[in-house]
Amino acid sequence: MNEVIFTDFGVDIIKRNGEYFIQYDTGTIAMIKKESKITPEEALKAQKSENDAYEVIIATQTREGKNKPFFS
Repeated sequence: MNEVIFTDFGVDIIKRNGEYFIQYDTGTIAMIKKESKITPEEALKAQKSENDAYEVIIATQTREGKNKPFFS
């Protein structure tokens, strides 16, 4: 079951089956939502400020095997 625990700074933080996910728009011409698994610590960090949310997004993109983030 999805529980949206935070919505701000252009991100949604979702808790699903005890795991945390961040959703955000990829920033392309068409609105494409991207979802990435994050740690509980990253979920807390992303809720602090727009810059912290951005840092969590960049960290997930790097972790998912992309050498370059969607945006920087």
